[in-house]
Amino acid sequence: MKKMKGVVISGKNQMEMRNDCALPEQIVSTGALIRPEIWSPCTSDAHLCATGCQSLPYLLGKAVGHEMCGVITEVGSDVHDFKVGDRVIACAVMPIWRSLEAQDGHAKMKSDNMYWGIDYPDRGGSFVEQYYIRDADMNLAHIPDNVSMEQAVMVPDMMCTAFTGVEALDLQFGETVAVLGIGPVCLTAVRACVLHGAGRIFAIGSRKVCFDVAKQYGATDLIDYHNENYLDKIIEINHGLVDKVILCGGGAKELNKGLKILKSGGTLVNLSAYFGGQPILINPADWGFGYADKTIKGVGCGGGRLLMSRMAQLISYGRIQPEKLITYRYHGMDKIPEAMNLFLNHDRSLIKPVIYND
Repeated sequence: MKKMKGVVISGKNQMEMRNDCALPEQIVSTGALIRPEIWSPCTSDAHLCATGCQSLPYLLGKAVGHEMCGVITEVGSDVHDFKVGDRVIACAVMPIWRSLEAQDGHAKMKSDNMYWGIDYPDRGGSFVEQYYIRDADMNLAHIPDNVSMEQAVMVPDMMCTAFTGVEALDLQFGETVAVLGIGPVCLTAVRACVLHGAGRIFAIGSRKVCFDVAKQYGATDLIDYHNENYLDKIIEINHGLVDKVILCGGGAKELNKGLKILKSGGTLVNLSAYFGGQPILINPADWGFGYADKTIKGVGCGGGRLLMSRMAQLISYGRIQPEKLITYRYHGMDKIPEAMNLFLNHDRSLIKPVIYND
């Protein structure tokens, strides 16, 4: 087994660069190796770091990361649509496309590992020198010539998660959407709602840096959740309950807040709230005492070449400018822990950091 450099979680709130991340001696015939050109840490990486991989203990001492773009350095003999030197987006999830789940329309339910980006469990995720992927034709996407690396690195998770979630809303033209908690995924969801035909969009948050991007992405109303009775204010200025809700953080309390402002027959999609192992307590009144036909969906990141290629097309033709999410830029793999500390320290100026591999 060959070894390479990678940034690993070594304990609670601890990351370090090591030289012992595993790389196979030989790739499979459908596989590829990618040299990362740019990475972007995610709040899920930060959660693992903050807890010392408590929820996924087998990741302790292994590389994390699932948002990466790079250049192909090697392909297997059965890879048909990619070659050495191609600029590519690597999928944040790794569906096994030759599976019954894929044939049933739920490819991401059958993956090499349920933790995003970890295609090779002995090595971990994408914070490494060479990223190994087993099914290049299905889980890579070409980067259009007019799309930059920092635009493309927002595709694997930020865009694929947000657009998959908005599709699950079954949004109708002109409907009103409340986006509760506008971090990077749900800022992207604001833009996705615009492109799906939403009328009024309430962007609910507290940080100016996020409000600025939400407005640029097409939010019509900016609501600070620190203001007293902000939920009642939304109902008042909307002249009623909203059609759809996107939940982007918190726990059961935030779920109930979303249900409280959702009309009967409406849909709430959870994109990034993590509920842990505790029971979820739903306020019966917010749920219409079980008779309000309110639908709750939990949606994960969509995966695969087709979805990523479509996201890249949206960037290429100017439908979305994902680089607006980037508030910090670093250079060098050794800067990944510093970028991660922005999440761990709850830096209010942060939306997304990127790290160039130079």
